[in-house]
Order: sequence, then C-alpha cells, then structure tokens
Amino acid sequence: MTKTRKLLFEILSEEIPAGYIRPAADALREFAEKKLAEAGLPHGPISTLATPRRLALIVDGLPERQETRTKKVTGPPKKAAVAPDGSFTPVAAGFAAKHGKKPGDLRTETTPKGEYLYLTIEETGRDTALVAEEILRQAVTALPFRKTMRWGNGDLRFARPIRSIVAMFGAEALDASVEGLKSGVATLGHRFASNGAVTVKSADDYEAALEKAGVIADPAKRKKLIESQFEELKKSGVIPIRDEGLEEEVCYLTEKPVAVTGSFKEGYLDLPRELLVTVMKHHQRYFPAEGPDGKITNRFVAFSNTRCADMGNVRRGYERVLEARLSDARFFFDEDRKHPLEHFQQKLGGITYMKGLGTIADKVGRIRKVSESVARALQSKNALDAQAVLDAERAAELCKFDLATQMVFEFPELQGIMGREYAKARGVPKNVADVIDQHYRPRFSGDVLPDTPTAAVTALADKIDTICGCFALGMIPTGSEDPFSLRRHALGIIRILLEKDMPLALGDLVKIGNANLPNGLKAAGVQSFNIERVKFEFKNRRNIDHDVADAVLFADTAHYYLADLLGICVALAEMKKLPYAQDLSITFRRAANITKGKEGMVKGPVELNENLLAEAAEKELYNKCLELEKTVVPLKQKREYGEALKAIAEMRFQIDMFFDSVMVMDAAKPELMYNRIALLRKVTGLFGDMADFSKLVF
Repeated sequence: MTKTRKLLFEILSEEIPAGYIRPAADALREFAEKKLAEAGLPHGPISTLATPRRLALIVDGLPERQETRTKKVTGPPKKAAVAPDGSFTPVAAGFAAKHGKKPGDLRTETTPKGEYLYLTIEETGRDTALVAEEILRQAVTALPFRKTMRWGNGDLRFARPIRSIVAMFGAEALDASVEGLKSGVATLGHRFASNGAVTVKSADDYEAALEKAGVIADPAKRKKLIESQFEELKKSGVIPIRDEGLEEEVCYLTEKPVAVTGSFKEGYLDLPRELLVTVMKHHQRYFPAEGPDGKITNRFVAFSNTRCADMGNVRRGYERVLEARLSDARFFFDEDRKHPLEHFQQKLGGITYMKGLGTIADKVGRIRKVSESVARALQSKNALDAQAVLDAERAAELCKFDLATQMVFEFPELQGIMGREYAKARGVPKNVADVIDQHYRPRFSGDVLPDTPTAAVTALADKIDTICGCFALGMIPTGSEDPFSLRRHALGIIRILLEKDMPLALGDLVKIGNANLPNGLKAAGVQSFNIERVKFEFKNRRNIDHDVADAVLFADTAHYYLADLLGICVALAEMKKLPYAQDLSITFRRAANITKGKEGMVKGPVELNENLLAEAAEKELYNKCLELEKTVVPLKQKREYGEALKAIAEMRFQIDMFFDSVMVMDAAKPELMYNRIALLRKVTGLFGDMADFSKLVF
C-alpha cells in the first residue's frame, strides 16, 4: 500500500478585506487541483481554511513520490521531417535530440491535420516534496485579488503584506520561499488572545495548534459558532434579524467571533425600519434585533474578534459608535422632511448624470417618456388599465428625487427606500410611492422583481434608458469590464418581461429607449447585446441547451414575447428527444436553405400559383401545408408551441417526397422554379418563425 502524507500551506498576512477572502480561498483550491493533476499526483480531499489574516490549503492523501509516467510528445509534420528517400531530415533529428532521443525512436501517426512524428517519453517520478515546493511557490502569486499592494523593497504583490509562509508535507518542512520571504513551520495565533508564535509540528497538527492559540481556522466552524450564539440570544429575548451575506462577512472579519448585545435610545425607533437596518448592517456590521411580533427593537448584536475581561466596555464602544450614526440619520431625516418633493426635483437639474446624457433631471424626463410609451403599448394589449398608465407617468416623475436628499447622499444604500418614505409622508398614494423603491429591482442576481405592473414599467424604462444611453456613447461592456452594470440591467429587463409575462417584445422596448435619447443619439447593437443576455438567462437559469436557445433566438422570432420564446425553447427541447428528431431537422433545414437568398426572385408566398403545381409531390405538399395552417396558426395563438411543432412534424414525409421527385432550381423553366421556391417559403413559414433547425446539434 502506498504511503501518503498531508500537505499544508499557509500564507499569513495583515488583515485581508472580508470580501476578498472566500474568492481567494476558492482560487487556491482550484489552483492546487489543477497543478496536482498536471503533475500526475493522486490525492484525497482538498480543503481550504481562511481567516482575516490567513489563507491555508490542506491536501490529504498525497503519495510520497510520483509514479513513473509515459507521455506522447507530438513533433513536426512528416513531410518536413522525412526526406523522399525515407531518411530523417535535420528537423527530425533536432526534435529527437531536444528530448534526449535518437531519430530512430520517432514514430508516425495520422491526425486530422495530416501525418506527424511523435516520441514516447518516460518520465521518472520525483519526490512529491520537491513537486509540492514548486507548486506552492507559484501559488503565492497566482491568487486573484481586486486590488493588490507591494511593501518594503520587494516586487511581490498580494492583497495585504505577507508576514510568513508555512509549508509542510506531513512533519517535513518544505521550502516555499518567495522573493526573500522564507517559509517555515511558525505562524501566529490570535492577535489578542494568544502569546503570538505558534510552531506547527505537522500538517495534521495545524488546526488544533491554532485553536489552542485562539484561532478557529475553519470558516464553517466559525459560522456555526455565530449561529449557536444567535440561538442562545433568542432564549434571552434578543432575536437577531438574520442575514446570510452579513453572517459570511462577520465570519471573515473575525478569527473567533464573540457575540455582544447592545442597545440604543428608543426614540430612534420612529425612524423608518430600513433606515435603522441599513445604519446597523451596512455601516456598522451589526445585526438588528426584533421582537416576537416582528417589529424592530432598540437592541442589536455585534461580533467582537476576542473575549476580553470587560465585555461591558466593548459593548459601550459599539453603542457609542451607533449613537453617532443614528444621530446623523435623525438630523438628515428631519432636515429632508422640511422640504416639499418639488424642492428635490429641482435640485436634480444641478446633478450631472453622465457627460453626453445631461443631468439626473434629464434622465428622469427620459424615464417618464419611455414609461409612458411602454405603458400605452401595454394598455393597447389590455395588460394595463388607464389608471395604471397615469400612475406610471407620475411614478416616473418622482422616481429619482431622493438622490438630491441629504439622507441618500450620506447613505446611498437607501436610494429609493427614502424616496418611498418621503413621498408617502407628503401624501403620494402608496402604489405610486412604492414604485420609487421598486423601480431599482432587481438590484442583484436573484433579487425580487417589482411587485406591480406600474413598478415594472418604470423599472424597464430606467434600465433600457441606461443601456441605450451608454451604448450610444460607446460605453459598451467588454470582457469582464462593465462599469455601468449594463449586463445586470439587461438581465433585470429580461426577468421582468419573462416572469411578469409582459406582452412587449424586447426589440420594441429597445426602439422606445432609442427614440428618447437626447441630441440625436442612437444606440447600435443593443438588441444583439440583449439577446446574448437572453441566451445566458435561458441556459443558466432555465436549463435550456445552447443549441436550442440559438435555434429559437436566431430564427425569425423577434415579434415574440420572451415568455413565448422560452415556451418555444421548452417545446423544441422536447421535440429534440424524439427518435426521428435528427431526420426531421435535416428535412426542415434543407427546405429552409433552398429559399435563402432568393428574396429577389419571389416577393412572398402570395406569388404562389396553385395552377403551376405540376408534379403530384408538390401538389401533395401544398395541400398538406394548407391543412396544417388551419391547425398550427391557432395553436401558436394559444401559445401551445409543443402541439404546434408536433403538427408541423407531420409534413416531413411530404417534404422528403417533394425533394425526391421535384427539381426546384430548374433554370430552363423559371416560372416553375419561382413557384416552387414560393411553395417552399410557404412551407418554411410554418416553422421558420419558431426555430432555425440548422442550429440544432445532435
């Protein structure tokens, strides 16, 4: 049985921003998996441990030595390596010598690109310790961070200055030194709850040694500790408002989280709930507490990184900081309420939105116009009533006024929320005031959508104006760069149209957004950009295969609503499972291909002359097409796309017979040729507005 050991690698640094830690730990694990696979080293589970000051990697079950490996190395093409007389050329000799072989060791293989020479090379296994040292040195500089820094006189970059590196294979210390920073077996315990240096005896000893020094290295264990303290607090009547994101952040802000309960003056409870929650969660990383009735109380829970002799002093410190924040919030709240809403609307004219797109007031004007157009388009399809149209126009006028308030200037996270509260206080109807908050939805992936059609209209208007405006100015997302979150806005539009089943084509929304841009600006490429986002939505959230999405989205389907496109994708995916699906696809593809590029020959199906149908096969196809039109068109209108595709599939035999019996492109008989093209256009019209079968992959 092969003897194995555990590999340990730790990077100890100054405190890393909480948001950097988990991505870096995931990247460290993926890097190790990739490099160990490349080295041919089998292993057991790979895990990462992480705290604010350390990133650690643990690999179980590594053998002490690599096995001898045989690999094939492809060389030059045979025509360049072998002379006409069969002798090897200098090219072949050079390739063999490079790998320590002789030309006689070369072999020939046939590849899709032609015949090539290759060598079979045996690599003797190395000690795992040596391989691991090479991998770990690379790992230090391979981790991705949004921002990095240099320190001292070196060139090494990391999220924060590195203080030490631990690298061990079992009980053996490894050399993973980087740019003068020597690795060893010593790390540091908790900054305040330990005596400092911790000597790691072996990789198996790492977690236990740190725990004795006041550090819980495993984030999952710290998370459970936070949860258990929450449960204890509930017993004493303090019910923290749970927040998964904040819990993770606290987990990566502490090495051993200790719950501390505090309170603030009850007089602040008349401030809006969202304001209190935002001040505590987003600015102080505190968990607000509520009572059994679900109402927010004047209690909170914070987490300290250590337990000290006088936790009361810690609590008072938390309370003092929160008191200052709440006092500021109270001042801004009272000052803002002294002014009418028109005061803030006027101030928007002095706030630049974007160079080339005017002020925030200008943007609000465009949102109002787009909202009106969208609302009236929906009203024409009985999706909105007259009052909802008026509400959408009023909500659009008010949707950004709170950006000029002192509260939102100080607490940007409250945009929309404070607008809603201030509007309600000024007598704006609740259904209109709610739009001021909800038109920002969805704010992030997985966020809830606007509750009402009115809010959905304003959200669509805001998002499409942003996308069209940025595209018109050339600010188009490239690669990972998307400073104006246009992809997020597009996905928000898609989710609203799709999940609200709104009778508005995506292309029509783009036209409305473009029509309201200032100074004659026009945005090119927005529809293609949106369609790519639709593909992403269908593939990643709706489990639609990419070829099915392509077949539907790149057919003549621009007039469909998004819910219909999804329905067609689902129906096509089911059809693709049928045993004759591939044959059906080939038949439909052939019919569609022969009509492409013939638009100049035939203006439309109306040119079809039944009297010119000479062959029995074309008459039968024509009659079958007429028969199916009576079935398929109503099915499409009822959005029964699966049944429509099943019905259309009945034409396969008539189409096949037509191609077997009839010469379509008979230049000697142009009148018959044009008529047959018109017949095929009529046939393909039944399915061409649902899917392009040429894009299906079997």
